[in-house]
Amino acid sequence: MSKSARAVTIDELSGDEYRLLAQFTHGTLIDFVLDYFLRRTSWLTRAHHAMSIATLAAIVVVAIAQARPPLRCVADFFLAVLALLVVVLPLHELIHAVAYRITGARDIRWGYSWRMAAVWVVAHRFVAGRGAFLFVALAPFVAINALLIAGTLAFPSLAVPLLFVLLLHLHGCAGDWSLVNFVWLHRGTELWTYDDADAGTSHFYCEIEN
Repeated sequence: MSKSARAVTIDELSGDEYRLLAQFTHGTLIDFVLDYFLRRTSWLTRAHHAMSIATLAAIVVVAIAQARPPLRCVADFFLAVLALLVVVLPLHELIHAVAYRITGARDIRWGYSWRMAAVWVVAHRFVAGRGAFLFVALAPFVAINALLIAGTLAFPSLAVPLLFVLLLHLHGCAGDWSLVNFVWLHRGTELWTYDDADAGTSHFYCEIEN
């Protein structure tokens, strides 16, 4: 069995076979996001930007096709902001938590930062390999965006506000997407990650090749 297929402990990651790739505090997550979402780009970040542009274009096209008044579009936007804060954001983090549970984590904790206007879920001292980490990171993006797209097709009269929610959620996924991009940029090696909720830190390790 390969090391990536079995559980790796934090003590093992501290040994000579592994190297710390990155570490950041949850309070400075925005710096990591800016680095791996805007500066160290890849086809993944470009695809995310393309999705945002396509969604914005869809809003304009649908609004024009439905002859939606500008003030109604403004109201749709603020309704979308409210829906994002009250419904989508809690659901997003709940899906992260469920995904962590599916991968085997049990000590799951929630955190927030008023300064960054951000909420997050971490699995305290749970070591996740590349596959498990990507599953947790992408689960809300896939599930919620799929529901929003399906909603715009099923309920055309709500297409504009739902597309606004989709656009806002895409931007809200920038943190998850930066982490996915980090994993992609280090695709040439085995990778493990864990969070320490007490210390408020996240750690990424790779295996040292002999």
